[in-house]
Amino acid sequence: MLKSSPRDEQTANTSSIPSTASGEASELSLDDWLRKFGRMYGKRHEKHTTEYMISRLVEEVAELVNPMEAQDRSQISPNLADVFSWICSIAYKLNIDLPTVTWEKYGTNAPRPISSTPSEVKQPGTLESYSHPRTLTDWQSFISQVYRAENARLSPMNALVAMMKDVGDLAMIHRKRESQKEVTLKLAAILAWTLTIAQLLQLDLSTIVNEKYDNQCPECGKEICDTDVCHPFKTMFVSFGRNTSDEEKYVILDSATKRGFKTLVNPAPDLESTSELSTSIDLINNSDVACIVLSTKGTGSDDLKATYRQIFESLASYAMLSKGDIWVFTKDPSKDLESFLKTAFKAEGIEAISYVDANHLNALFDRCLSDLDRKRDMSKG
Repeated sequence: MLKSSPRDEQTANTSSIPSTASGEASELSLDDWLRKFGRMYGKRHEKHTTEYMISRLVEEVAELVNPMEAQDRSQISPNLADVFSWICSIAYKLNIDLPTVTWEKYGTNAPRPISSTPSEVKQPGTLESYSHPRTLTDWQSFISQVYRAENARLSPMNALVAMMKDVGDLAMIHRKRESQKEVTLKLAAILAWTLTIAQLLQLDLSTIVNEKYDNQCPECGKEICDTDVCHPFKTMFVSFGRNTSDEEKYVILDSATKRGFKTLVNPAPDLESTSELSTSIDLINNSDVACIVLSTKGTGSDDLKATYRQIFESLASYAMLSKGDIWVFTKDPSKDLESFLKTAFKAEGIEAISYVDANHLNALFDRCLSDLDRKRDMSKG
């Protein structure tokens, strides 16, 4: 379910949300938390696709596995807070009214009766006797009541496995472009599992989220995080066109190495089979930034194969990485892929930087990397 109108008004007032002490965090409503993460990361996530954000949620859930197996509560708490932050960020980006959706799923149409013993009279699937939860603590208590019989037989690790399944389902539902309702219901289910895990571990989710985030990004310390350099960028995906000269390749790889990047270059010059597509996806998925030097158009079959590969890689980079950290270079805009990409994929906003020769390419690329360094320095300051 999409939120129709209050979200826009709340967005305008996000600066009024105060920094909260641990005890005060329990008084914040679920919508307050959505607004907090919307204010902190809204600008940053404008650059990200929903696919990217869901992939980050998948990563955060996976990072819970080791501390859960080791029963390391000191690591479970911040990781669980991260999971909650991505749930809120995805809901905010998609304009989902998460409190209403979750209440409709578990309050109005609860999937389980709340009776836990055979001697009790089973209540119907609705929980109308319960008031609508407001604070995150209220929601944690409420979900624990809905599933108290199941939770009595459930370990935290079992709950994590179940949450991982729902996160995988969310990724699949979005990839297959299922209805928005399916996406929102699955996100509500992931929130419910997050609350359940906190309850099983006797952790107060509002407290652990506030301890890590409070009123600012924990990485850059800013109240509005509008940069993608809160974590160090270490890996760069590089794609060269079929007719990119050795000198042009050298200046890109040499500059990247001097700036401390590990470069991942697709060794396949052409697109011969779907395996080449999988190789590109894997390399991009393991990268922080991307540099694509476009091929000049040609009429031969090999030229077309190379063209198709770079079209795919350009779109994949824009889908999986932040748009501000993808550099596309073109030697001749009138003859290569730049005009095609710009026209055919206008919504993606793909722009290419024109260069004349290897020296010019070197200067332009160095300027891009210098801009990235400045953003890093600003985030540290």
